[in-house]
Amino acid sequence: MSQRNSETIDRDQFRANLLKYTRRAYSMLPQQYKPRILDVGSGSGVPTLELARISGGKVVAVDIDRNALDGLVIRAEEEGMSSSITVVHSSMLDMHFPPGSFDVIWTEGGISYIGFERGLSQWRSLLVPEGHLVVHDALSGLQRKIELTRSCGYTILGQFQLPPNIWWREYYAPLERQLETLREMGSLDKRVINEIKAAEREIKEFDCEKDQFGSVFFILKRVRLESQKQSQYGYNTV
Repeated sequence: MSQRNSETIDRDQFRANLLKYTRRAYSMLPQQYKPRILDVGSGSGVPTLELARISGGKVVAVDIDRNALDGLVIRAEEEGMSSSITVVHSSMLDMHFPPGSFDVIWTEGGISYIGFERGLSQWRSLLVPEGHLVVHDALSGLQRKIELTRSCGYTILGQFQLPPNIWWREYYAPLERQLETLREMGSLDKRVINEIKAAEREIKEFDCEKDQFGSVFFILKRVRLESQKQSQYGYNTV
């Protein structure tokens, strides 16, 4: 992997600390042979690369951040995985894939940008019948989310939570240590100073409201809806 600029905050190394939970969620899916996977809101692709590694399939990464996708392309090339990963520069609200294009849809944090119900309902048609959706989302409103999985045409194969102490140990504490290292370097440019200030605010918010920083993985299977249903997001039948 190429050398990162030491005078910047590299959040991908902290996101990589959470890959053990990506692997755990994937292990809860039925065994599949070279699945077609859609990673919605992939960002710089830390989970994307891991999904390609462990699945042996093809992963399509969708994100609206062109710079993040460019970084993913570079890392895929460095790791010899370009043939396994395709990037699509698009809003998750404007994805154009034929129905039944994917065996698995994966999203870690992405669904929060459009809402849990909207994501479940709009993405359902992109799955093959009995395809799978894995969602990593905030823990807030857990019971309501469980109810929505059923009404949107899924059954829950499994779920597990990442409580705030995991987020502190795996993400925020290492981030705080990197901030300390950067401060000790001195003579930082304005961009890095602004990155540090933003990260400090994020850590302070975590300290003040850590009970709200837990998250949950849902491992879902698409099933037939029991009755015709139409919502503002357009899901209905089958």
